[in-house]
Amino acid sequence: MIIDFHTHCFTDALAPRAMANLSAHSLYPPHYDGTLGGLKYSMKEAGIDISVILNIATAPHQCVKVNDWAIASNREDGIVSFGSLHPDYPGWKEELERLKRSGVKGVKFHPDFQGFFVGDKKAYEMYEKIAENDLIMVFHCGHDLVIRKEYMCESKAFARVVKDFQGAEIVGAHLGGQDMWDDVFEYIAPLDVYVDTSFGFKFLSAADIRRFIELHGEDKILFGTDTPWQRQAVEVAEMRSFIEDKILLEKIFSGNGKSLLGI
Repeated sequence: MIIDFHTHCFTDALAPRAMANLSAHSLYPPHYDGTLGGLKYSMKEAGIDISVILNIATAPHQCVKVNDWAIASNREDGIVSFGSLHPDYPGWKEELERLKRSGVKGVKFHPDFQGFFVGDKKAYEMYEKIAENDLIMVFHCGHDLVIRKEYMCESKAFARVVKDFQGAEIVGAHLGGQDMWDDVFEYIAPLDVYVDTSFGFKFLSAADIRRFIELHGEDKILFGTDTPWQRQAVEVAEMRSFIEDKILLEKIFSGNGKSLLGI
């Protein structure tokens, strides 16, 4: 089994506009059209069994519609779709309750797109309530597809949040700090926190991959691609080339993800 813990797609109606807007500013071209059908085709090509869709409400008023889509797409075979909350949305508590009732397993935050710093105390009450409801929190960490003057979830700040919410199920995307590798090794690798490999391992040397695994351990590394911004089939092949140990490869491809998702 292979679980891709970091994917994105949109409704058929929204996908053309969303992909055009994102692609216009992205450093990386997309590899499919951003629809659920496109994701399923990509999964089949790559031999991926389950994709976790990480939805993002980039503005407070988007929360309800984004979560409507998350709940609906969760009914699809091979799809685990996360919801999204925004700290400036006044109804976030009700939305959290709705996600929980609907069986959604987690919530994605992208502080850069959502406009808040990961350690902002206004978000702490929300993190606490999500943890109390046993939902997973996934955070975009580090650089982004778009070049920015300031990044709102750098590795050091993310590490403080992890320490403040010990016991919560938290995932740092991109190894906890895309393209901030010195900070990843200093602040993230020693932490007891899940990380995904999207835009991560492929930018490290073989020696640094081994060093990261030695520091972080084998049980909280999740395979992720960030598709459509990377091609799933290529990412699967690359991961097989990075990790020769078959037991470790199975953990990264599916074992750790199954444990976190409870499947």
